[in-house]
Amino acid sequence: MRLFRSHLPSSLRPRISLRIKPSNRGFHESLGYSQPPEIFTNSLQKTLEAHRTSNRANLVRKVINTSEPKGIFRPVIPPENLAGYEPSKETPSEFVSPPSGSVSPPKRTRHSAEKSPSEETASVAFDNQIQWNVDSREDRLEQRPWLYHLGSENLGLSDGPSRLDAEIQALGTYLTPTTREKATVTQLITSIQNLLGSVITHPPQVIGSWRTGFASSHSGVDFILLVEDFGRSVDSIRKPSATRPKALATYHNRLREVERALKQSPQFDGQVHFSGKRNPVVTALHCSTGLKLQFYCGQGLPASIEYLKDYQAEYPAIRPLYMVTRLLLETRGLFGAHTPGIRPDALLMLLAAFCKMNHGRFQRSDSLGDQLLAFLRTYGTAVDLRTTGVAIDPPGFFNAETIREEIRMFDSHDSLPAHLRGQRSLVSLKRTAAAKRNFPAAGQLCIQDPANYMNDLGRACFQTMELQSVFADAHERLRASLHAWEESSGHGSRDSILSHILQVNFDDFEKMRTRIACLDK
Repeated sequence: MRLFRSHLPSSLRPRISLRIKPSNRGFHESLGYSQPPEIFTNSLQKTLEAHRTSNRANLVRKVINTSEPKGIFRPVIPPENLAGYEPSKETPSEFVSPPSGSVSPPKRTRHSAEKSPSEETASVAFDNQIQWNVDSREDRLEQRPWLYHLGSENLGLSDGPSRLDAEIQALGTYLTPTTREKATVTQLITSIQNLLGSVITHPPQVIGSWRTGFASSHSGVDFILLVEDFGRSVDSIRKPSATRPKALATYHNRLREVERALKQSPQFDGQVHFSGKRNPVVTALHCSTGLKLQFYCGQGLPASIEYLKDYQAEYPAIRPLYMVTRLLLETRGLFGAHTPGIRPDALLMLLAAFCKMNHGRFQRSDSLGDQLLAFLRTYGTAVDLRTTGVAIDPPGFFNAETIREEIRMFDSHDSLPAHLRGQRSLVSLKRTAAAKRNFPAAGQLCIQDPANYMNDLGRACFQTMELQSVFADAHERLRASLHAWEESSGHGSRDSILSHILQVNFDDFEKMRTRIACLDK
């Protein structure tokens, strides 16, 4: 048939219409398809790129729905909480010391670490055991119980610095745990070790202030659960990271076991809370005493324990100064593990760095008052702790400029000392945070760990500006109080110099001491 048709004349062949009936369907009748893409006669590449651009532009059409969905409420978001928000340009980047006199109380800003509702509830439950504020409407008057611990030889002192030295020592004596309170804490530690004996292999070890000797009567008890790292090679000198997923999973499982055991114990009445992902911790509140217990995991005791003991032996002034500065910050909500303020080990390291930087400066035996004034001025107005780091070994301050100057003294980066490499790393972290507009991390307190130069002991403190404001205000108040004391020849209206910066009510503190003492009976 094909051969037959091929030999037919064209006039006799059947005519087949190839016309396609147009569709009634409006297929992609959009504005983009009505205009053919451009054709560049002299450039194939430009023509293809124009076609691709046209195809991409017409592939998806944006449809904006301006009507509000039913049943959905859109909250009003403050401008400071929106992405890309920039603070007012009038705010100076450098730290400006507050004026003499009172300082407005710290306000929670976007620099404060945000917490989930469960963590916020736990924080309130564990940290509000003692109220220090003075309120005459609630019959909470200002108290000065440390004056009862002044020796008779210090009652008539007209010299301001000597009187302040005596008051600082008396406050340290008042806050120090009594023999009965120490016995209660020892009994509590033993009961915890017996309770967890069937849950964990090694008994929990005491760390923190109750081991270093810096505890006050209301100080919580910290424990560490020793966890063996089977992933470490015997031939390897360098330890694996304690925050790698395998180690964190082991820590989480161990702490969950401790959490379940504590919740089943009537000693805590279910007031046990697990928190933290990268640094997990279990916090429990002992019902009878009101003491807070915290449990961590680690491969060994923290190296800071021995460092703090050595600093205390070399500089005995650290302990009484710590008691004053801790109470000063604690009464303002800037001290403790559950606050965005400074933690105990970080405050102790600040004091150690101050004492080492001023070695041999204070020769008088009654120079605690002078040292307190110098400490408050140094960390209050002398440096900007948001941009400047604090080093303990060797002691000093560091920032990007000082690090650059020190690096120029060495021939190569390989010859840099360990502490300088650590400081460069810590400053680099703050610079990276600022570049990413993570301003809370960029302005946090920076304290180089003498046991690990790459570790920052102050990274948990986000209220650096508030911390310095409290120190600066206390410095001005203390200077004025000393001047008034000497002008009145030791017969001030309040009979105390230290009370001008503390202004504390100790009712809750005394109630807690009574609970602790009664448990041992």
